[in-house]
Amino acid sequence: MEDTKADFTMTFRQLSEITENQLKELHISEEFWALQDLGKHKLFSEWVTMYLLRLKCNKGDSDTKRRTRMTTVNPKYVLRNWMAESAVQKANMNDFSEVHLLQQILQNPFQKQQAAEKAGYSLRPPAWAKDLKVSCSS
Repeated sequence: MEDTKADFTMTFRQLSEITENQLKELHISEEFWALQDLGKHKLFSEWVTMYLLRLKCNKGDSDTKRRTRMTTVNPKYVLRNWMAESAVQKANMNDFSEVHLLQQILQNPFQKQQAAEKAGYSLRPPAWAKDLKVSCSS
C-alpha cells in the first residue's frame, strides 16, 4: 500500500465492499478506485491470491458475512482535508450548508449515504486537493 501511495482508509473499506469473485478475477471497477491504485503494484495479483486463501481459513464464513463484518469497522466516510477546506470556504461566505452536511454524514460514517455520495465524499479526492497545505495551527 505504501509503494502505490494507496489511500489506506478507502482501500480497507473497498475490500469490505468488493466480492471475492471480483477480486479473484482481478475485475476491479472504477467505484473501487483505491483498490485500482493498489492494483498497479507488481505484486498485487500475488497478494490477492494470499488474501483469498486467508479468507478460506474462516470456515463457514460466507462472502456476504465477511463484507458485512468488514463494513462495520471500516468507515466509508472520514473527514478529509479537502472536505473541510470546501466547508470552510463556504462558511467564510456565510454558507454553512456543507458544515452541516459533513456533521450529519460523519455521525454515521459506516453507512452508505445518498447525500454523501452526491457530494462525492467517497470518490477519489479532487485534483485541487493535492495543493492543500495544512499546518498544526490550522
